[in-house]
Amino acid sequence: MPNTFTWKTKFKSIIIVDGELFQNEYNSNIHITPYTANLQTQTNYFDRVKNLFEHVFANTITTWRDDPLYYNLQKNAKNRFIELPRPPYDQIMAAVCFCKANSILNGQILVNKLELSSWQGDGITYTVDKDSKELLLLDTPNWFSDKYKNFDPWWLRADTATYDRELDKGIYTGHFSWNEKEKPVDKSHENHAKIFEFNPKVLDGGKGKNK
Repeated sequence: MPNTFTWKTKFKSIIIVDGELFQNEYNSNIHITPYTANLQTQTNYFDRVKNLFEHVFANTITTWRDDPLYYNLQKNAKNRFIELPRPPYDQIMAAVCFCKANSILNGQILVNKLELSSWQGDGITYTVDKDSKELLLLDTPNWFSDKYKNFDPWWLRADTATYDRELDKGIYTGHFSWNEKEKPVDKSHENHAKIFEFNPKVLDGGKGKNK
């Protein structure tokens, strides 16, 4: 039976609620099980999880896709966003964090369970695992237009996107890229998914990282 370890982290994100902006800080307790015996691979993929929470999720604006203020901010602000399929309740945030974390790990290590609370959430901690009903709230059959309907939403992909945008040559795949020299993070998208108009920042945590 593989050994499981726990990692605690936190990140800050502004949330949009009913057209208003509120500061928030999320606290996460992440239960992880390695499924590879290679210690370097374990370290590399754990670094990827750390970068997801400490850099990709951090300093963002979290919003429901249908909030009118979100559309205004997309046009007039340079912030990065965490785009949710429902209003930004902590249950939804816990579910997308759980899914995204597992999506970037290629089965090398596994997030078995994720516990999340927030400063705005009245001290309540929500727990998500593979059997949680909260995952049903992420069902989004019409997330993309027909042209891109074969793509998964961002929380089910291995790229660094935390919101989705349709572009002429594909979909937005994130502000950052994983530092992988041997294998692209999202190989199935590399020929038809376009990185946004800027060069993505490279994060440590890929297989080519030297410790």
